[in-house]
Amino acid sequence: MLLGIDIARRDVAVILANAQGGAELALRTDLPRAGDPLGGSTPAIWLAAMSAARETLHRAQIIPDQVQCVAVSLDAPIDDNGIVGKHPRAIGWEGFDLPDALRRHLNIAQAAAQSRLHSEALGEWHFGALQSAGAPSDWLYVHVGSTLGAIACVNGHILRGAMRAAGEIGALCIERDGALTSSGRRGGLEGYCTHESFLARAASYGITIQNPLEIWEAYHSNFAARSLCDDFVVRLAQGLGGALTILNPAQLVLGGSIVTALGETLLQPLRGRLKEFCLPTHFAHLSVGAGKLGDDAAALGAVALAMTNIQ
Repeated sequence: MLLGIDIARRDVAVILANAQGGAELALRTDLPRAGDPLGGSTPAIWLAAMSAARETLHRAQIIPDQVQCVAVSLDAPIDDNGIVGKHPRAIGWEGFDLPDALRRHLNIAQAAAQSRLHSEALGEWHFGALQSAGAPSDWLYVHVGSTLGAIACVNGHILRGAMRAAGEIGALCIERDGALTSSGRRGGLEGYCTHESFLARAASYGITIQNPLEIWEAYHSNFAARSLCDDFVVRLAQGLGGALTILNPAQLVLGGSIVTALGETLLQPLRGRLKEFCLPTHFAHLSVGAGKLGDDAAALGAVALAMTNIQ
């Protein structure tokens, strides 16, 4: 048996799967919030995730010795040894040894860890939009949600980079001295195309709606909404066009909360704009689509990670 754990912002998802990755049992539960005992501290979140994992095993009547490998995904940079790196989204987690903690808390001998973005891409690759028969070995997965990042596969191998920082598409500068990003830099793509930045820009347009889908639904009746959405598509296409020019993938798959909510409402105009920011050879045979796994992508990606780490 395999165990995949996804620690997200608000909840933890656990999937117990067979050796082929087929899900046997799944559990999703809320994580501690600021008003709870210990608040949303790192120890409280970790203990809640481990409690959910043990509850999943208990419901399935599985003992730890029957689990070949457990893997966890976390929204943070994670090195080859499963150690959490420094990042604004990982305050309190820096230096945390995830595989060691998994082994100690769950008594499972084999453990692995990966960033949530990487796990989403693995999930789509093994079980979702990138998994179909005859799927190309060169693809780009882009998460568009509370964060903006990408994972690229070149000749069947995930591209990591010298410092495991390849795919930071949100840092691409698309407008000098433009919008401020979470990293403190100006003009980066994430300053325009994340969930929070989209709503912040909506407020600057005089739009009080706090739901991206509702803003897009007002596209034909509200000039400000139409201008905002058109701007979002163009800027996203500009950033993606740069990535397509460098990587020339055969398939582009987008996931994340914004893509899940909007679907073809976003992808249709995006396809029309992408060709403006790359050469015809980069776009002519490019497949552009949405991920199929939605909120389960990272948890299923953790299962896929466990599959590849069985010894």
